[in-house]
Amino acid sequence: MSGKWKSGILIFLCWLISACHETVEHQRNVDWPVYLGDNGRQHYSPLTEITPANVGQLELAWRYDSGELRGEASTMYTSPIVIDGVLYGLSPKLVAFALNAASGEELWRADLGLRGGPQRGLMWWQSQDGTHRRVLFTAGAELLALDAVSGELVADFGEDGRVNLLPADGKSGALFVSVPGVVFDDRIILGFSTTEDGDARKGSVRAFDALSGDLLWQFNTIPAVGEPGADSWAEEALEQAGGANVWTGMALDEVRGILFAPTGSATPDFYGADRPGDNLYANSLLAIDARTGNLLWYFQMVRHDLWDRDNPSPPTLVQLERDGGMVDAVALTTKSGHLFVFERETGESMYAIAEVETLPSTLPGEVPAPTQPVSSVAFSRQRFEITERTAEATAAVRETIKDWDLRPWAPPRVGTVLIHPWYDGGAEWGGSAYDPGTRRLILNAQDVSGVLTLSEVPVGFTNHAVYARHCASCHGMDLKGTDTAPGLVDVIERIGYGRFFEILNNGSGRMPGFAHIDDAERRGVLRYVMNPLPETEEVPSTEVDYVLGGYSYLRDHEGLPGNAPPWGTLNSIDLATGNMVWQIPFGDYPSHPDLGYGAVNYGGPVVTASGLIFIAATPDRKMRAYDAATGAEFWQAELSAAGFATPAVYSVDGRQYVVIAAGGGRMGPPSGAEYVAFSLPPTSR
Repeated sequence: MSGKWKSGILIFLCWLISACHETVEHQRNVDWPVYLGDNGRQHYSPLTEITPANVGQLELAWRYDSGELRGEASTMYTSPIVIDGVLYGLSPKLVAFALNAASGEELWRADLGLRGGPQRGLMWWQSQDGTHRRVLFTAGAELLALDAVSGELVADFGEDGRVNLLPADGKSGALFVSVPGVVFDDRIILGFSTTEDGDARKGSVRAFDALSGDLLWQFNTIPAVGEPGADSWAEEALEQAGGANVWTGMALDEVRGILFAPTGSATPDFYGADRPGDNLYANSLLAIDARTGNLLWYFQMVRHDLWDRDNPSPPTLVQLERDGGMVDAVALTTKSGHLFVFERETGESMYAIAEVETLPSTLPGEVPAPTQPVSSVAFSRQRFEITERTAEATAAVRETIKDWDLRPWAPPRVGTVLIHPWYDGGAEWGGSAYDPGTRRLILNAQDVSGVLTLSEVPVGFTNHAVYARHCASCHGMDLKGTDTAPGLVDVIERIGYGRFFEILNNGSGRMPGFAHIDDAERRGVLRYVMNPLPETEEVPSTEVDYVLGGYSYLRDHEGLPGNAPPWGTLNSIDLATGNMVWQIPFGDYPSHPDLGYGAVNYGGPVVTASGLIFIAATPDRKMRAYDAATGAEFWQAELSAAGFATPAVYSVDGRQYVVIAAGGGRMGPPSGAEYVAFSLPPTSR
């Protein structure tokens, strides 16, 4: 062999060894630095140490008790972030903490005495020169910045480390941010949640300076008179309009600087006589210039929403094949169980969209949109099918629904309409995972039927009067309790909405049940408990209104879903065609652990380069691993409480970890505060 050939082979071998070394070194320390993995919300990890061949050997690596529960119905939805071997998370009471991500050892803990509901994650920002390294998160209507090393509030951010997010929009409704925003170009971009009644805040997307906390730009998702989109409202409705807010999270194309923001419904949710028109930019996917806040394009999924079909999921950046080439696209999954996919720059739909006719309303002044756009790709069934689990179940459900309106797209009425899928999807806030190797979308979904019952609110109604009539003699008008009954201050935070209505309806201890009062009065009691305005500050209603009786799904005589299974699914969709590659029942109800019909689920999946899907999300308190190619289950572990969150996947010193927040608190006890990490035993690595 000539010297030239020997030299060439030697150079090639050196390159190969170097490349392999770089690959191994690259996998030694892989962060999870952004909520859901990256700003594209792809839920994807490039790690390959845990494989289909060895995932069955996963064992507990560490567990961390993050602290005190928020009450009887405490929840914890946080998906932690991991940077340079440090894991940052939040407790149920929003105590921030930092852990050694390999051992679970606590590095610091910041208890700021915060109030606010569950928070799904945190944000990370560091300056280009590395002098500022911050962990940011929201609590209620505050944005907070902590020093990443010490856990102390950053004094020169906002006011002593806090930015007040309440806008001066003339509205009184609550505002809170329950999901991390997007960090880009030294900007922190946030949406928010608000109420779903007439007092709802006007939706907006805002960018704040990551160094100072100053507001940089704002895009209003409800246009002012004369602005683009205003003609989709009756002019007199715009002043009082609320909602259309971005509550579920956003995605970012970092190369193009395009922010993708899914909006919620205009308010009030189920009666739109005071907001005639299509109501832009509610129920839309917005493409926004992330540097300026200018709108680039939009698509409205539901016009003049009457069914609470707000967009529930963060968008996911994907690629798909089309006409022999690759298309950079953005995918959005909806509560109605549909998948919409658009080219990122133009908004061109990658799937056919049909216009389906809606039905007229029987409520005075209500005018539904004549048609609705429906994607040709659906992952949940679109029509109700009655359960046939047992003869007793079928008979019980048939009796329950005998007077209901079962027609698809039937508008709300006084009485009950069946809505399928129900208020929580289809898709929910966990979002979807994108597998770049196969260009498939992985998502968990619901497939149960909802109960939509409206009650009439008469003229002269006040929350104060209803509470005074039914509750004040025992609990006091100040909610502080009496010798007869306990106080109700912060009762929703302590026990949750479900338990509150259960006690109100059925009673508890010495308290009798109030099942005889109508839905309007029940909601009035709730509103007073949450916001106890004096009688002089609450204006009695001057017009007849309509309120929802509560968010619930159709159940049989044993409390299981009243429609045919599956009730919860895990799905794999070929993005090029929109075809379902596989769909399996996902999870079980603890009351019936061996049915195999799936269950309502909350939280999202993560897919890895080795072909695995990691997901918790189900009420049976399981963490599972599936084959991304077939949907076959490879592994499961039982958690101390259900993991209604999205896992984080990372590696430290060459060891791969999967961590989940086990917060429970939905669909029955228990609640929890543990973060649980799994890894392979040292002998199998």
